[in-house]
Amino acid sequence: MLSNILFILMSSAFAQSELHCVDGSFRSTTNGVVSTTKAYYCYNSDKTQLYSKECKDLKCPAAFNDRKFFKFSELHDENSNPAFNLCRKLDGKPELLEFKAGNEWFALDRCQFKDGSFVSTSELLKFYLQKKR
Repeated sequence: MLSNILFILMSSAFAQSELHCVDGSFRSTTNGVVSTTKAYYCYNSDKTQLYSKECKDLKCPAAFNDRKFFKFSELHDENSNPAFNLCRKLDGKPELLEFKAGNEWFALDRCQFKDGSFVSTSELLKFYLQKKR
């Protein structure tokens, strides 16, 4: 009984919440210069997940490859973010940015891939760390 309850709780904790997809704007700062670009993206209700159209169902091959496995020890070091390290191992480019949801801007980081797809780095890390070894 207890194991069933734990399974339900864990499943719901990892479930992807409903996404809002919009034509919106990204804002980033490079060398003190702020730039804004238009983009189509999806985010969850608490603005902690960010996906390109291709990645919103966790199906974009650049980000979510079921055949790749990583140990946390491969991603963790004293000097950098494990999610950024994972992004680089997947041949992506980690970026800090803000995205617009309604009239507000929200800060988040993402991993952008060569094909233009992207996903928030925390979602990428969660995907690879919850996989069975």
